[in-house]
Amino acid sequence: MKKILSFLFLCFAAINIMAAEVRIAAVDLDRIFREYYKSRIAEEFISQQAEAARLYLGQLNSKLEACKAEVRQLGTNVLNPALDQAERQKAAEALKNAEAKVKSVEAEITLYTQEKMRDLQRMEQDKRAEILADIQKEIRRRAAAENYAFVLDSSGKSTNNQPTLLIFPKKNDISDAVIRELNRHAAKPRTERKSR
Repeated sequence: MKKILSFLFLCFAAINIMAAEVRIAAVDLDRIFREYYKSRIAEEFISQQAEAARLYLGQLNSKLEACKAEVRQLGTNVLNPALDQAERQKAAEALKNAEAKVKSVEAEITLYTQEKMRDLQRMEQDKRAEILADIQKEIRRRAAAENYAFVLDSSGKSTNNQPTLLIFPKKNDISDAVIRELNRHAAKPRTERKSR
């Protein structure tokens, strides 16, 4: 019995020693992502691309409306009894062409919308992956420098939409340090640069 108790005591002592040596940090990955200067640059770039696409779609929609107006006018001419048969026949041919043009512009709008949405999503995913790679690199660097064995994300949510990391000491949150280091190379305002 003494041997078993001694063995258990040694096991508990070993666990306590190991637990004391394992350092754990936490980061708020969502906050780091939001506050990293490259995130704002990427968001602005994607917004500009989306705005350019919106303007071009506006032009295509104006073109479509003009084509539809032409179809309506030609449809009226086809049925106009004041025109002779040759003029109505000419209007019917023009109507066919105008209807084909409407379908062509509608197809162009559909294709452009699908392609642009796909491009914007791909662009957003690429920028996000690039930013997350920077963030993870800095977290790994800081964890190695400060001897953290684990770094947990405090912004993660469970399937119940609750934080997965419920309790952790605030002194172990290295988010501020990671954000400071990531933003250290951000462009300084001109006035600040001149004063140096």
